[in-house]
Amino acid sequence: MGKLQGTPTLNSSPQNDNLDQPVAELANLVQYGLTESVAARFASITSKDSDLVPGRVARVDGISTFVHADSVDYRAVSTYARIAHDDEFEIEPAQPTVGDWVLIRPGQNQDPDEIELVLPRSSLLARKRVQRGKEEGDEQVLAANISTVFVVQAATYFNPGRLEREIALVWGSGATPVVVISKTDLLMEDNDAPTEEEVIEQARSSAPGVEVFAVSGITGAGTDPLREYTIAGSTVVLIGASGVGKSTLVNQLMGHEAMETGDIRESDTRGRHTTVTRQLLPLPNGGVLIDTPGIRSIALVSGSEEALAKTFSEVEQYLGQCRFRDCGHNGEPGCAIGKAIKKGELSADRFESYKRMGRELEYEETKHNPAVKTEHQRRMKVIAKNNRQRSRSGKRKNS
Repeated sequence: MGKLQGTPTLNSSPQNDNLDQPVAELANLVQYGLTESVAARFASITSKDSDLVPGRVARVDGISTFVHADSVDYRAVSTYARIAHDDEFEIEPAQPTVGDWVLIRPGQNQDPDEIELVLPRSSLLARKRVQRGKEEGDEQVLAANISTVFVVQAATYFNPGRLEREIALVWGSGATPVVVISKTDLLMEDNDAPTEEEVIEQARSSAPGVEVFAVSGITGAGTDPLREYTIAGSTVVLIGASGVGKSTLVNQLMGHEAMETGDIRESDTRGRHTTVTRQLLPLPNGGVLIDTPGIRSIALVSGSEEALAKTFSEVEQYLGQCRFRDCGHNGEPGCAIGKAIKKGELSADRFESYKRMGRELEYEETKHNPAVKTEHQRRMKVIAKNNRQRSRSGKRKNS
């Protein structure tokens, strides 16, 4: 471990003469998203311990973490890292992730450099780990201190159910979601493909109240409005499935070939997975960008109920308006949800997605309590039985 060659400090540059003092002292970190509030926190801590070096995590490589500091870069370990809250430090350890603002204690002699403190996070993007359809039981932290998340879906392979989950994931992080429909140039090549306007309308239906942009990473069409989210002090993260065109979009925003891109598969017009690790990249517009490897599945972490309510706000407005307080919204008389669906004011598919994700969160909250878990499983069996009965009834009516 140790210090790596870094960008020369900018403290002597005339263009930084007007910076506030805490920022001016760490001027090289401005290109990595430094803000006045973060600089002030660093100054407060280093005034008490001048050996600590402020920096931002750019990449995590196994047991080592690559950190940009003001005058040099570090590869540091984080065995004893903890969160810094004002004048007190949490005893609970923290695992630094890309985007974290940290303080490093340089190693003496042959000792490794150590990330000792992690500043409180303004936002944290995390998902439930899922492998082969089964939960692994822990969370995967994707990025920290992000302002905007570009949720990327390919126009040729749009998945509304996945988009709903991605939007909920972002709302739960504390960042703002922006939907980016990529590969619009491929729609012109397929006569059976929907039009760009149709895909945009689908996206808006799956993400009410969220900005939607249609772009081509190849031609650059539609990418200019995205640069408004990349001004100095901002941090943007790209998420999406493998092959939706994230790396190509990164190259457009960077203004050069910063990321390797994959060829398009002829079978389904999807790209091949190219990004293998999360990393922080300074953008020409002054902000920074974090690209992420493709995410196969989206599962919400425990405590995401508020994010779910925000994602499905049009469903939430009808809750509590039913005739019966314990309405199960399964055809009971006086059900406000059923009435709204029948009148076309509420999408039945959106309501089903809301219920499904709500049950997942409920299970996540209760799975460590045996009694509550048993009751939850009993309720799920009742719901499944009712769904089967309704399905059989519908088939008989149509026969």
